[in-house]
Amino acid sequence: MSATEPATPRHHPSWREVRDTFLAEPTVQQADQELAPRFAIVRELMALREQRGWSQRELADRAGMKQPQLARLETGQVEPRLDTLQRLAMAMGCKMRVSFEPANTPASIVGDPKALDG
Repeated sequence: MSATEPATPRHHPSWREVRDTFLAEPTVQQADQELAPRFAIVRELMALREQRGWSQRELADRAGMKQPQLARLETGQVEPRLDTLQRLAMAMGCKMRVSFEPANTPASIVGDPKALDG
């Protein structure tokens, strides 16, 4: 390109465009569905911490762990263990509950054992 030719503006895709293109792939969709429960737990943990106005260090100290451990959990670098989640819940004054729900079941009957008896 010479100095007299105008530069053609380049389209730089937004984060949403990149994400949507990526998530259109079936293998990525499957992996996303498999990881969704882990991401939901981490999002809830972070929301609870932020609602309290606590830093990662403050929550980690209250839960008897180190801040880098909590950071790795919040960024998805490590799989959250139940005992760790329990300690974090207790540190925030919460109860932890684990539930099993039938896959592909309408929300109106989840948690109603009679609805599943057939």
